[in-house]
Amino acid sequence: MTNDWHALYDEVKLLGEFGSDAQVAESLGLTRAQISAWRTGKSELGTLAKLRILDALGQDTLRSAVLSLLPHRNRALLEEQHLALVARVSRGRLALLESSADAKVNTPYVNGLLAALPAEDQARIGPHLTSMALQPGTVVYEPGDRLERIYLPATAVFSMLQVSDGGVTTEIAVIGRDGLLGLAAFLGGEPVSTRAVVQTGGLTYCLDVDFARNELARGGQLQDLVLRFSQALITQMAQTAICNRHHPVFQQFCRWLLLSLDRLDSNALPVTDDLIAQLLGVRPATVSEVAERLQSMGAIRYDGRRVEVLDRHSIEAQACGCYRVVRREYKRLLCDA
Repeated sequence: MTNDWHALYDEVKLLGEFGSDAQVAESLGLTRAQISAWRTGKSELGTLAKLRILDALGQDTLRSAVLSLLPHRNRALLEEQHLALVARVSRGRLALLESSADAKVNTPYVNGLLAALPAEDQARIGPHLTSMALQPGTVVYEPGDRLERIYLPATAVFSMLQVSDGGVTTEIAVIGRDGLLGLAAFLGGEPVSTRAVVQTGGLTYCLDVDFARNELARGGQLQDLVLRFSQALITQMAQTAICNRHHPVFQQFCRWLLLSLDRLDSNALPVTDDLIAQLLGVRPATVSEVAERLQSMGAIRYDGRRVEVLDRHSIEAQACGCYRVVRREYKRLLCDA
């Protein structure tokens, strides 16, 4: 399987709590210019940097190879630097896993579908789960891609977007700990026709797509949950289409904000003007206008990089009925199942 080095680099950045690409680059022994050239597709990431990323993310079987490839000049300092990176990322992963576990103390899984499985199914599937930390804005897949894994979000939130021939995007669904991303792999619909983007960074569980298909074919509770989630997701997509066609952007923004909050434990969303504009298919200036309107009502605090909800009831009062339809169906199909 080919590694997505940009996603892995972002995972190191998130887990290590680095504030910028440049800070990660320094820990990898690279310059800002080198990282900038790689990020923009002008150069490739070097072998040593790739190995250091993989080692930092837990593939410690590569440790000896990494250390042997370090330049002889200042080798001791470089070894210390690399081991510090590994320790920093490891601490971040442990903290993220612990915070996710604390979110739901009665189950080892934060994801609702995994948590609803019988203990026997959890015991069989659990060893095949891997965890991945994702940064906001990360593109998980594009139209035309074939899926290699199924994503079961814990603290991360994904957005599914439809992309027009002209490149215009509009969000069609929000997926968080209530469900899974990658439904097309179960429905025979590959390659995918949508784009998936990380809306809110955090942790997600992953399952190899072939293993997940085999598990679904066994029938039982997993199949029932996936079918129920599919129906709920179809409802969300249909209601979003109605909302985008018939309701003003202000109400669309309220619907989107409420659906996103339902999938988080926090009342704050670290999200930018540009990302919200991409999700809603509008200009960033329009996002600023509707956000400022809600802020003037005392419902949110907004600075262009973060939305903090101060009065959820006010937002619900301003939202159209689309939000309530979607929430009711998710509750009926998944919470009351």
